[in-house]
Amino acid sequence: MNFIKKIFILLTLILTPFFVNAKQIELDFMVFETPNLPAEFWDDAIERTVKDFPQFKINKIVPPNVGSMGDYLKQLQATDQFPDVMMSNFAVAEFIDAGLLLPFDDSDLERFADPVGLGLTNGKQYALPMITVVESVIFYNKSMFEAAGITEEPATWQDLENAATKLKDNNVTPFIVGGAAGDSWAAAWPLMDLVALNVTGKDGDYLKDLRNGDRNFSDPLMVDAIEAYADLVQKGWTNETALSLNYSELQQTFLNGDGAMYPMGSFFAGAVPLDHPFEIGVFPMPALDGEPRLVTYTSGGPAVSALTEHPEEAKLFAVEFSTNVETNADDLFRDAHIPNNKLFDLERDMANYELHPLIFEMIEILQAPGIQHVPFFTFEVGDYALLPGMQGEVFANSQEILSGTDTSQIIENLNSKLMELQ
Repeated sequence: MNFIKKIFILLTLILTPFFVNAKQIELDFMVFETPNLPAEFWDDAIERTVKDFPQFKINKIVPPNVGSMGDYLKQLQATDQFPDVMMSNFAVAEFIDAGLLLPFDDSDLERFADPVGLGLTNGKQYALPMITVVESVIFYNKSMFEAAGITEEPATWQDLENAATKLKDNNVTPFIVGGAAGDSWAAAWPLMDLVALNVTGKDGDYLKDLRNGDRNFSDPLMVDAIEAYADLVQKGWTNETALSLNYSELQQTFLNGDGAMYPMGSFFAGAVPLDHPFEIGVFPMPALDGEPRLVTYTSGGPAVSALTEHPEEAKLFAVEFSTNVETNADDLFRDAHIPNNKLFDLERDMANYELHPLIFEMIEILQAPGIQHVPFFTFEVGDYALLPGMQGEVFANSQEILSGTDTSQIIENLNSKLMELQ
């Protein structure tokens, strides 16, 4: 959309209320609700966005859970109910390949500090880079570490195993993991980090080769990453309740003090009360080879349907929603999502919030010098995207890992699905 056309649409939306017979623009908007971002967060954010654009009527749609967004979108598309705008917490690449999403124009990206993000495909941005999340971190119970004689945060994988051994010897569950039924994405979290840190972040050709059939999941780097996760389970270092916990219960299990370490994204920092009864620390998940890598995700904002009857208006709503400073502040407070908005100022815009120290620690980890940032596995796009349907297979097999299924069977399952999809 060129600049003049964009200004025309903007003026039209602003002036429309002054016309008696103005027609309201109705948009269906799919969001996701979590313990940190409940319904009230989205309702308030939508209300802020339409405050200056009362011509918009926004119908909020919520999938059964955040991990099923992609499948739910496919169901809606099959029944001609595909939303006009949707938060991009799904395998965006599948929907780009299917021609279901519209690219944003360069002028739509001017407010974003980093206009690239994980929605960029063939030079076009399909999902607004609203936030940055640090994905590969491990939260830990400082009291449990101290009681087990662990005096330093693990800096290598060997350090992490040594810490787990000391915790287990002290009758403490080293790792809290899990994700039941529709929350299989949570069960896959450690694996997605391990693959990003040790496979795709180490070998830049792996994902392209996987997509075109030149390699598969039997690659030694991939085997090592899968075995590292399976090893935690086989050594009895994970909670026995893993597959009975949904995401909310998983998070609460760690907060209850039922285990020492919790591998999850930086958004967990937003769930820790300021008066929590024990102190929680955080450190980056170490790579198996000891190299300094960090899995990050810059995207997460709205995408726009290629089927919408209001493409320009939908894009405008998406940009305004993503760059609303009050919404950015509330999002940072609730879910530790670091705003990617040039208009956002941390000191000024968070003056009325009391942020948990963990959020500042996450920002420090993100900004640490000399560390390679690598994309989050299964959320890549373009030539680096998994084939449609492969993300769900990774999620399901992560649950299999937690059930004790042998690594060789996991790899066979993934390779069989890959051959089926090629």
